[in-house]
Amino acid sequence: MLDLLIKNGTVVDGTGSPEYQADIGIKGEMISQIASKIGEPAKETIDAGGYVVSPGFIDIHSHSDLTPFFSEYHMDSKVCQGITLEIIGNCGISNLPVNSTCRTEIKEFIGAGLELPLGDLALQDDDVLDYVHHVAQSPHATDLGVLIGHGTLRGNVVGFEMRPPSSDELKLMGDLLEKELSQGAFGMSLGLIYPPSSYGNLEEFVYLAKILKKHEAILSVHMRSESTKIFEAVEEMLEVTRQSGVHLEISHLKLIGKPQWGKAEQLLKMIQDGQAEGLDITCDQYPYTATSTNLAALVPGWAQSGGYEEMCDRLANPEPRLLQEMGNEMERRGGADKILVVSTKGAFPDYDGKSLKKISEKMDEEPVQAAAKLLTSTGGGVPCCYFCLDEGDMLKIMQQPFVSVGSDGYSMPYDNSLIEGNPHPRNFGTFPRYLQTVREHHLLPLHKAVYKITGLPADILGLKKLGRIKENYLASLVIFDGKKIKDESTYLDSKKQPTGIQDVIIRGTTVVHHGVRNEMKVGKVLLHND
Repeated sequence: MLDLLIKNGTVVDGTGSPEYQADIGIKGEMISQIASKIGEPAKETIDAGGYVVSPGFIDIHSHSDLTPFFSEYHMDSKVCQGITLEIIGNCGISNLPVNSTCRTEIKEFIGAGLELPLGDLALQDDDVLDYVHHVAQSPHATDLGVLIGHGTLRGNVVGFEMRPPSSDELKLMGDLLEKELSQGAFGMSLGLIYPPSSYGNLEEFVYLAKILKKHEAILSVHMRSESTKIFEAVEEMLEVTRQSGVHLEISHLKLIGKPQWGKAEQLLKMIQDGQAEGLDITCDQYPYTATSTNLAALVPGWAQSGGYEEMCDRLANPEPRLLQEMGNEMERRGGADKILVVSTKGAFPDYDGKSLKKISEKMDEEPVQAAAKLLTSTGGGVPCCYFCLDEGDMLKIMQQPFVSVGSDGYSMPYDNSLIEGNPHPRNFGTFPRYLQTVREHHLLPLHKAVYKITGLPADILGLKKLGRIKENYLASLVIFDGKKIKDESTYLDSKKQPTGIQDVIIRGTTVVHHGVRNEMKVGKVLLHND
């Protein structure tokens, strides 16, 4: 007897091949049968007539590192999008490794940019196996795969100083990375606008990338610039790849600021030229024209040296150079009227959901001084949305066969029990919005669009039993309405469940049925070496 039978569905199998009609039989965690008709009885049957059945969506760029530890809340915003696997530890920021000497500093580093209130939550994961153990005790809504954040790695060894590592420190960083990869990490991430990762240099990156290459692991990169110096930033990463042979994954590929708009073809050609050279390069993106990051992204790296406490000391009595550089970065991101403050974490509740320009007017301050005041009042943590991207560029990037999709967000609850305000819609609707955008703009046939969020990220990560609907593959699946799937979130009302996701199955267990999330939490940490 089957445990689960999905019948009458239109199967889009994640290979990039056209859809076909089939039944799918599941035993335990695995797909056991695929046939035009399956007559074997099953404990549970789902009639998928009129719906698409695809592999579960893989969110290759997520920040849900700590969401398993908020177990009393319903952190369901990813699974209700059809996501069954999230890759965490991106942008140089991960909650591991953390040794006993730097737990406070690493928690401050993670917490300032995090949209979840860490409070008394302790960072307790010295390595990947610790994390596996703790997530097993507090199961997540989705499966998770781990990247090691270079900023966290560097923070453990060098601290938060703006300097290159010594040869002994670099070797220690490499030894730590080697340990995490041997335990099952999928790779390492760089966050080159976020100290201390941004303090790294080419020699350091190449040294660590060679270790990644040895383990067939990826290097996921938030580049040093996505605006005025984006082409130099791409070249820096191409050189790392040339010298190491590592698989380069460029995170959330985009062009920030009006002066860069319309340059998507030039940017893509640079990447394609690297691929033609023999470099192993893929990318990901999110389908929105607003970015989201901490307001501290306006602060230059030199002013963040020493961590957020020292940064806030500098902002409390800012020198003219600091305000000037913050103002320049503000303009690169579209200006104060294009920066939406999501939350002041209780410091100024009336300012939540307001533009930085409106806040500065209420404060009777210049926008850059208002930004400094917000940062010092919150300990350096002010999540914001920046409306600085061009839709035409986004659509050109979306059509590329080597570009997958990553939310750059968190698993979050739909209510206000944990998070006030309205976080970026990408936390709630990235994958439905991607499929909606592809459909409305006639960018790709459905089977090719689905490949980019299933088979492609599985190949990038080296997943052998996920990302495709095949016999003896893990039964992580999503059933959705291809004609109606839609993101319902907006920037001022983001905590909305998308339309069109019918059922979600993670390793054989139904966790969303008829669009309703049940109480099942079966997510665990998947390992690269499994």
